[in-house]
Amino acid sequence: MNIYFRTYWFTWAFLVVAAALTGVASLKEAFFGGLFASLVSALLAKPFEKAGPRFAPLLGATAGTLWVVAMFFRIRWFGYADDYAMAQWTLGTDISVHAAGFAGAALMTALCVRNQFPKALLGGFLLAAAMTVLPYGFIAWVDHRVAGPVEVVLLVSADVPAGEGPTRRPGAVAVSFSPAEKAFLKQRLLVVEGPGGDEVLDNQGRRFWPLWRRRLVYPGNPGGPVRTVLLILPSGLTAPETWTFPVDYAPEGMAMAFLDSQQRVSVAGVARLNPSVELEVSLLVKMKGEALHYQALQIQTTRRSPVGDFYARILTPGLSAEFPPPLLEANAKEKPVEKPRANRPNFGPVSDPAKK
Repeated sequence: MNIYFRTYWFTWAFLVVAAALTGVASLKEAFFGGLFASLVSALLAKPFEKAGPRFAPLLGATAGTLWVVAMFFRIRWFGYADDYAMAQWTLGTDISVHAAGFAGAALMTALCVRNQFPKALLGGFLLAAAMTVLPYGFIAWVDHRVAGPVEVVLLVSADVPAGEGPTRRPGAVAVSFSPAEKAFLKQRLLVVEGPGGDEVLDNQGRRFWPLWRRRLVYPGNPGGPVRTVLLILPSGLTAPETWTFPVDYAPEGMAMAFLDSQQRVSVAGVARLNPSVELEVSLLVKMKGEALHYQALQIQTTRRSPVGDFYARILTPGLSAEFPPPLLEANAKEKPVEKPRANRPNFGPVSDPAKK
């Protein structure tokens, strides 16, 4: 029975430690998940012995990979949507960690037949550590290049008189540009400080203000380098539009996208585009009375790995795409002014002839 116990506890301990170091799962999930995964490794202890040190690691790595794939489809078919998105995010690291743990346990079990237990334990640990560090290093590099946060700043125009700024919603904080963003914009457009905060003027003299700033974060990777995309939404769009464009190749790059009608978009200030990270921007346009209103703006982030499509798409709910109307105009529309009543002459009390 010692062979089964040694194989089981080696696999379980390695899975817990590897999950804690790589961040692939919480300690609670790794603790209880490793208890079930290690049972598969323990049941293969006798085949590991018979395979020998040469083929036992291959058998163990195959078993670990099949276990992760089986758990992935279990979550896909019977789990929740959030759990499935997280499983997609951690699939590559899960495979590398389980394959390494199973392979290390297999090598240790096979070496125990010919060597003492301390030497077999050291050989299995070194193999498992090497099989974890190399794939995880590559996965971490891909995540650094592809799965970092994307910060979007929307610039829109407003129909306001000269010398005035747009009206913001009660409680809204005026968005300002960072020094790096302001320097980036000044290389291509005119940036001034106006009554409504930072203003951007294009070549035709139209004024744009930043409406909101949103950071699009992929589950499991909230930190890391941040890409910045400055979206300039023109006025006068009469129909719903959808734009798709790649972002800057550098993980900390900055780009400016001019959206136009008929799904046209021009990305400026980018030396090299990254086709692995794309943004799909959809605008909903509705008619209210005689005026067009931009109802909502949805942003979908698509990330593609160079070795496979392991990243789920992240859809941001509809965000405001225009400044609210001025307060005076809004109050005038909500509360129509009552017409004054006509003044009637006062002739005094009317006398009744019958009483006379």
